[in-house]
Amino acid sequence: MKELADVLAAKDGSQADRLAAQAAFLLGRREIWNNIYEGRFPKVYTSANGTKYSGAPLRTAIRCDFLLASKLTLGQKYAKDRLADQAQRDLLFYILRDRERFPERTGKKFYCCQKCTSKLYECVKAKVFRYIDNAKWKSEIEVEQTEPGAANGHRE
Repeated sequence: MKELADVLAAKDGSQADRLAAQAAFLLGRREIWNNIYEGRFPKVYTSANGTKYSGAPLRTAIRCDFLLASKLTLGQKYAKDRLADQAQRDLLFYILRDRERFPERTGKKFYCCQKCTSKLYECVKAKVFRYIDNAKWKSEIEVEQTEPGAANGHRE
């Protein structure tokens, strides 16, 4: 999973660093996706910005970083990539299931918790999803207040 963070960390680096990180990601991309799909996650994951994740936020962070890394690496090919499409559907299943149960959530708890919402925000800012209105979700997340009575915890 280190390849995910490396691609994202190198995005503002030199061309040589970007290309090396993207090449390593492409080599392990199928295996990374298979691990995500089969639910094989490490106990701890550190994203490109240095944030450490565990538990449900870890699963969300890895799924989001996979999509972000895929979009950066594939460029225009991202829109037609079957693996990226499957990864989008996988992540959106959990988000939309949560949104169905708690449709009025906005702000820092748009998804299940603040950490997951923050990671999801990175995705909608980068417009990685093609099945939802990224701009609408982005504006709903940008609302600073959390709806009263929203349940706590993670559901994945």
